[in-house]
Amino acid sequence: MWKALKFCVIAGLILAVCWWVAGLQGGVTADAGTYRVTTSIPVALLLLGLAVGLLIIFFRVLGGLRRAPGQVSRWRSARRTQAGELALQRGLVAVAAGDAAGARAAAMKARALLGDTGFVQWLNAEAARLSGDDEHTRQAFERLTHNKEMKFLGHQGLLRESLKAGHTEEAARQAQAAEAAYPGGAWTREQRLALALREQNYAAALRLTQAPQERAALAVAAAGKAETPKLALDFAKQAAKADPTSPVALVALARALHGVGKERAARKTLLHGWKAAPHRLLAAAWLSPASTPLEHAQTAALLAAQNPGHMESELLLGQTALTAQLTGEARRHAEAALKAGNKDGRAEAILAALDGKPLPAVTPAWRCTSCSAQIQDWSCTCANCGKLGTLVANVPGTALATTKG
Repeated sequence: MWKALKFCVIAGLILAVCWWVAGLQGGVTADAGTYRVTTSIPVALLLLGLAVGLLIIFFRVLGGLRRAPGQVSRWRSARRTQAGELALQRGLVAVAAGDAAGARAAAMKARALLGDTGFVQWLNAEAARLSGDDEHTRQAFERLTHNKEMKFLGHQGLLRESLKAGHTEEAARQAQAAEAAYPGGAWTREQRLALALREQNYAAALRLTQAPQERAALAVAAAGKAETPKLALDFAKQAAKADPTSPVALVALARALHGVGKERAARKTLLHGWKAAPHRLLAAAWLSPASTPLEHAQTAALLAAQNPGHMESELLLGQTALTAQLTGEARRHAEAALKAGNKDGRAEAILAALDGKPLPAVTPAWRCTSCSAQIQDWSCTCANCGKLGTLVANVPGTALATTKG
């Protein structure tokens, strides 16, 4: 409705102006040499408007002709750019699909259309990588490192090539360069962490992760390789801080405290750990290798008293009683462990030893939360899948033993 009203108003104004011009009185005379033209004012104004319109059209056409070469050039450039971007897209798809020939053809076409841009250099490097041309691949990624915006991808490619060739020192150098090119990148941090683990440089790896389980595992491993007892204690404290309930971290802390002569603090650490979450690793650290079997049975009672009736406490008392040939006590505690829910075979092994029967298989102590593999000995990485900090106690043992019935 407003558009119709607007049209009517404008049309009315135009008609009013035309009516006013047509009603103007008088005439206009123009002399040109021997020629004289005389006309009325309305006709003169109409001729003047036509002349101005023709001049405008003339200059518009003249400007268009002058700009035509540039417009044609820009049109052709846009067509080349569009074709080059299409080639880049097809090359990216070919790289993702693992099509070496397609990626190489797309890279050549993109270079012809767009020149040696950073994206074209990357596509050329990836095409060479897919083709198995290691020398060309390295050269292409090396050229890419000189591109200000794409240098990270260049160092990333060189890092992968170094790892494939087994050159760990060069890979570490490229990882540092990639970090400098793109600080804080998650991919670079993961690669540096993997390199540190491969070289067993656990102290360096510890600086590259914030996950509590990973930090605890790395700190325990670093404490085991520490050059001095004080440094081992520092790493062990970091492990216990990252995962206060980890039996591995608590054992590492107890051993580190023992290494600096703090025997009381070491025993206190094991006692607190057993009270919170008993584990067979804590029991092994509690028993002194130099003690006799009977002394083991006596000291085991001190540890078990921190969590009486717990499955692990009953297993510890039963195993030490068996070693000390206290058969009655061994049987009683083994049966109590079974009532508490022990299903990993350790209680059955005690009873089988007492009865002179073949020992049953005992479930491994550790389980990987990533691949579910069962591992006998703890390490900071899973021996099956290689993941860091994924080993947990296979049989936690939280049930309490009951002596009734």
